[in-house]
Amino acid sequence: MGAPALADPGDYNNRLHVRKDKTHTRRLAYLTILLFASPPDWPLFAAGIVLVAAGIMLHGWAAGYLARAGYAERKKILTVRGPYRHNRNPYYLAQMTMDLGFFFLAGRPLFYLFYFPIIFFVYRRWVVNEESFLESEFGEPYRTLKREVPRWRFRIKPAPARGSELSFQWATFMINRELPRSLSHIFFSAAFVFFFFLGNPFSQMSALFRVTLIAAIAVWLVLRDIYALDVSRKSIGWFMFALGSATTTALFLIYAPVWEPWHGRGAWVSIGVGLCLGLLVWVATLPGIAGVSGKSGSFFSRPICQWYVLALGLGLLSCTLGGVWLGIMVPFTVWALHLAGGVSIPMVPRRLGVSFALLALIVCSGGLAVARQLS
Repeated sequence: MGAPALADPGDYNNRLHVRKDKTHTRRLAYLTILLFASPPDWPLFAAGIVLVAAGIMLHGWAAGYLARAGYAERKKILTVRGPYRHNRNPYYLAQMTMDLGFFFLAGRPLFYLFYFPIIFFVYRRWVVNEESFLESEFGEPYRTLKREVPRWRFRIKPAPARGSELSFQWATFMINRELPRSLSHIFFSAAFVFFFFLGNPFSQMSALFRVTLIAAIAVWLVLRDIYALDVSRKSIGWFMFALGSATTTALFLIYAPVWEPWHGRGAWVSIGVGLCLGLLVWVATLPGIAGVSGKSGSFFSRPICQWYVLALGLGLLSCTLGGVWLGIMVPFTVWALHLAGGVSIPMVPRRLGVSFALLALIVCSGGLAVARQLS
């Protein structure tokens, strides 16, 4: 069926967060298998190609009906056509099929056992929300549809068609921006085909460095989009989460070989990126600079994001993996304490005194890093 309007803004905000959860979960999964891909055997590789192709076609088929599949000419007529006669949620079924294919192509099918419960839980939240709305809108006709068409399984024999005589429309396919989405999946598949024949160039990187990259991006996505949670009550659960995060990080930094200073090209890249991140936060603290932190949805729309970028920048200027991990995990732990009701995270004050102090900190840290590389 279609993507109907929601009953109230609260429902919309809730589903918007579900969409972000879903998108970020897939992004992190794709980044993980890209960095840790290992060429599979031919049977697994062929199965991956078939699954990805099937997922792309099912997704595109659904996109050709999606815009008006729930309603016909703005009347409350339940319309069931195309893939929606086989499965009530072909978009999600297609995405899970594609994801399994990508894990096969990456030669990491066991990773899917960790990924699937997470993505299925997120999809199920959204599906239950949609079904509740559609049942309240259409009543018994929709309950009949639920009995005839499976929620997750693909029914081979199509259920009876209902509603307006809709057909697949390329215009609808394009309006739903399915072409760039399909191309992105094809290009991603091509990367694994390249890895299959020529090897994974990322395998030359340290496994710990690849994990650090994934952790940095994961924490950024969490702080940026899941920060706006209800913190009106103190939560012992979030406090325990913060304590566990701090303990795990401390043990990792004590026992893992992460304090060896970087040298060479990697160190200079780290210094350059660290300086850029630090100066970005410094600009946000300058009085009279408009549009840096006040605009909703901007790069610094959340206080914790400012602190995270600053901490990560200083961690990079240390030119050690341990410093980077501190930059990743310290803001993450503080964020959890905030959700527990233990601390309050303010925006970085936009005052000249703070700006000068921050600039001095960044310049001194960068200068020490450069001096160590030149010595």
